[in-house]
Formats: sequence, C-alpha cells, structure tokens
Amino acid sequence: MTSLRAAVPFSAGETPQSFTSRLAAANRLSAREFCLDFGLHFQSVVDGDAAAIATIADLGGVCGADLAAHAFVRIDKQKRDYLHRGQRLVRSALCRGRVRVCPRCLLDDIAARSSLDPALAVFGRSSWLIEAVKTCFEHALGLVEISADMAPSSLHDFVAHATPALARLDRLAATATGRETSGLERYVLDRLDGRPGAPLLDSIELHAAIRLCEMIGAVAMFGRTANLKRLSEQDWLQAGAAGFAVAAGGEPAIGAFLDELQRTYAYTGAGNEGPQALFGRFYQWLEFGGGAEHPAYDPIRAVVGRHIREHLPVGPGDVVFGEPVRERKVHSVTTLSMETGMHPKRLEKLLRAAGLVGSGSDASTHKLLLCDARLAARVVERARGALSLPAAGRYLNAPRVHIQLLAKRRFITPCLPAADFSANDQYAPADLDEFLSRLLGGARAVGKPKPGQMTIPSAAKRSCCSAAEIIRLILDRKLDWVGRLKGARGYLSVLVDAEEIRHKVRGQDHGGLTPRQVAAALGCNDKIIAPLVAGGHLKAQRVVNPINRCPQVVIMPAEVERFRREYVSLFVLAKERGEHFLAAKKALDAVGIMPAFDAKKVGATFYRRVAINSSRDRVY
Repeated sequence: MTSLRAAVPFSAGETPQSFTSRLAAANRLSAREFCLDFGLHFQSVVDGDAAAIATIADLGGVCGADLAAHAFVRIDKQKRDYLHRGQRLVRSALCRGRVRVCPRCLLDDIAARSSLDPALAVFGRSSWLIEAVKTCFEHALGLVEISADMAPSSLHDFVAHATPALARLDRLAATATGRETSGLERYVLDRLDGRPGAPLLDSIELHAAIRLCEMIGAVAMFGRTANLKRLSEQDWLQAGAAGFAVAAGGEPAIGAFLDELQRTYAYTGAGNEGPQALFGRFYQWLEFGGGAEHPAYDPIRAVVGRHIREHLPVGPGDVVFGEPVRERKVHSVTTLSMETGMHPKRLEKLLRAAGLVGSGSDASTHKLLLCDARLAARVVERARGALSLPAAGRYLNAPRVHIQLLAKRRFITPCLPAADFSANDQYAPADLDEFLSRLLGGARAVGKPKPGQMTIPSAAKRSCCSAAEIIRLILDRKLDWVGRLKGARGYLSVLVDAEEIRHKVRGQDHGGLTPRQVAAALGCNDKIIAPLVAGGHLKAQRVVNPINRCPQVVIMPAEVERFRREYVSLFVLAKERGEHFLAAKKALDAVGIMPAFDAKKVGATFYRRVAINSSRDRVY
C-alpha cells in the first residue's frame, strides 16, 4: 500500500507521466519535485523506465503493468526511438512539445470524478501524444492545443498545462472542429489495439507507415514541389487521409500513384528530369530527407525503387536509392536513340509501328514515350538494313508480281508501314528470312525436278489457282511434298507437285451438267440448249467451275429429267416409233398436235408428251 497522504485514481489509457503529474499535484508538488523526493527522475518515467514506473505505481497504489501499458519506452537514445504498445515510433511521430486535448474528454473526466479537484480529475491520454492522431474518436472532435510553453521545469507535467485551460473547457468544446476520424487515424488506433488492416503498412514500423501516408498525401494534394514546412495541422490531416487511401492498397496502388505523377509531369527537355523531378518531395524524402535516415523506410524504398526500375528509363550507369541499376527494363525514345545512334523521330516511327509506344509530336515528348527495353531492342535489330518492297523482292528472289502478292496477302509485313507515315513500306531482312524459313521448312532437296514438279508461279498456272493458295497450303503444312531446287535461291527455289496442288485446290463439285451433257441426255444437238434456257424452258444456274474457278452455266440433273418427262423432240419421237421423222410429224399434224415451242427460235421441234399420250390411239 502507498504511504502517501493523497492519491488519485488511475484511468485506462493514461500515460505514466500524466498519472505521476496528478499524483504529485495531489501532494502539492510538481512532477519533478515529487520524483526527486523519492530518488527518481521524472524524465525516467517519461521515457518508460520500468523501475521508475514500478516505483510510481507502488506509491500510487496501482498495478504496475496497467501503469506501464501506455508508456512510451525509449529504446534508442541516439535515434530517439520509442516503443509504445508494441509499436515503434520515432520522436518526430510524437507530440511532446505541445499539449493537445479533447475538451469534451476532460469535461467527462470532471463529471465522472466530481469529488476530486478538477485539476486532479482530468488526465492525459496516450493517443494525444501521437502526432498523426488529431481527432478524438469518442467525441468526433478535433484535438485542441492548450499549451505550447514547454519550459524545462514543466515539460510533460500534464497538470501544470491542463490547469490553466480548465476554466475555458466549455468554450473550447463549443469551438472545437467537429469531424470524423480519418482513415489514417483509425488505422493508427486500430494497430495500437492489435488490429492490423493494411498488409503493406502492417509490414513496416508504425512511424514509417504514418509518414509514408502523409508524404504521399502531401504530394497528391499540394503538388510535387509543395513547401512542406508551410503545411498546417489541417493540411497534414488531409494529407494523411489522402495518402492512407493510396497506401492501404499496397504496392499496386502506390505504383498507380507514381504512374500518375509521371503521366502529369510537364517535361521541358532538361537533362535532369529524372525520378526526383517526376516524384518531387516524395522522392526527395526517401532519398535525402527523413525517409533516408531510418532503416524502417528501407521496404518503402524497395517498393519505389522497383517501380522506378520497371517503369522509368533507367539503366546501367544509373543509381536508384544508392543501388546501381544492373539491367534496363524500360527505354524512352530518347534513351534508345542515345544507345543506338538512330534518330529519335525514326525510332518513334518504328516503335509506333510495332505498337510499343503511343504518338508524340516534338523532341521533348520523346522522353515520355516509354517501351519495354527488350522488345525495343528487337524492333531496332529488325529495322537495321530495312528494305523497300522491290528490294525485298530481290532479297527473296521473288518476281515483281509475286512480291506484291506476298505483301498484299500479308505473308510478309513491313516493320515500318507506309500508311502511317506517308512513306514506302520497309521490310526487315530478319522477317523475310523467317518467311523463307517457314516456306522451305521440311523441303526435300531436288537436283533435277521430275515431271509435274515445278516452281510456285508455274504450278499456279498449271493448276488454275493463285500463288497465294499454294503458299498458304505450304505454310499450313497441307502438302505431302515440297521440294527445294538445288542451285536456286529464295522464293523461286521452292518446288511443288502440280497434280497435288490441282487436287488440293479443286473446289466442291456442283453436280450440274454442261449444255453438251444436257444435249446428249436429251438426244438433241447441243446448240439448241442455249435457246431452251433463254426461252425459260430449261432452268440453268451460274456456278464456279471447281477446277478452273471460272463461272459457268449448268443445268441440274433433276431439271433435265423434268424436261425429258414433259417434252420430247421430233427426232427422239420418230426414233421411238421406228419411222422417219417426216412421217412422224405428218401423223402428229394429222391429229392436230402442234409443237410445244417455236421451232425457229429453239432450232428444233419439241412436243408435249402429255399431248401425244392423250392422242395415242389416233396417232398410232
């Protein structure tokens, strides 16, 4: 039990220095005087010294563990680092030179302990000492500063600073800013209570997580060149909230934030427009400022450094956060031009044609046109020694008509299309070599071609098809035989079997009969088929010949059979009766059976069979 003549109740969330200050005031002493009377240093209590806190607890008659629960334990005197409720904080993350309170909390303290002197009833909460916490979660009020006069004799002595403000607590409560706690404030309070909620922020020390959010928010809200020293309490509150909304999303969200800074940067063409210019105060903080002084910020630098190496045109010779860049991931048109010696405008055209960059219009934008370094290297390699279409024809040993066909049918594609730049198409030798390799893949060497084995142009003529069809059959590996003529080169060294091509390209049989075949089926001269079709007596169709691909007129067998059932020519009828056609006509005329069509227009005499059958007894 305590031997003190006066004691004060301990409250959950109270700091050891606040309890010591109240205990000292109850005994009519300052906190420092009180501690000295018992052989202690008040600073030891403030710094969370376990022995000092245990002595105070014993004197105040409270549980030592409860009193130490909300202490800020100084763990590194040189770096001035503190451990609070399992979380590491630095001096700059604490509000120790000013006293901030929630006036409604103090009014509640006085009301709850009406038997005590108000100066002894109020107590300091540990959350009020964390700089990032600027709002009372319980009352949704902004914290109010009641003292900034930090004389050494009263430093950390809560009662000494709270007492002058007690008379105006009602007015302070009425004028305090009403607001909800921000996302960052809630995160800090939850993390202190053992409830983590943002993986990336949870993985770094609390003070680093707080500062990361504030720096991201400061740049996002006030610009990359904002004067951080002029930002107010309210500005930092808004910055912390905005930055937490980004950082809570982890590395992808931070990357998107950096991408936006990069996208919105107004390039001037100066030679020093690197990460520091693009990311402003955020980069400077990590490289030169507070973020460079503490190892807790190393994971953040790793995230930002990774983004810089993967999204900015840095390469060997550059240094990112003190670490040399070993491999280039991204090129700008400018850096690629410096590396290859090619003109930036030509490179821009090449990269645009390859779909690696967007459009640009002047030299300064070439720094903005970024692309994958490996893909860009391939484009440049392909473009070296690019050929015009006629030169590509000579390179492939393809006749003029055939090189034009290869380009038109996209068997070869330009590395620099003319349509985009009002110029001639340019073809990369590597692309032409790749086409030839595919065309001759698996080809058999032939010294002397056998009959029917011929080049693609000759086979196209022999098989009544286009060279494009033969090339497609070769590339799709649908031919059983492809040869390569010894002593020849390129396109004209490719051999195919004309008969196999003819078979492969033959179209589907339409099943129709030619006029000559119809004439044979009807037993008449083939010259009368056209008049019959023209007169609408025979229905014909226009189809594509499956062999020569030419349009032709055919008559379907069913139509021929219909005509034969309905009509018969005079010559076929006479043959069926076994008599001369004149005798047959005389017999038909005698019974009044007239021809079905005008014989002069058709060129032959036809009768309706139904008329003949109905008059058979009279005719025969």
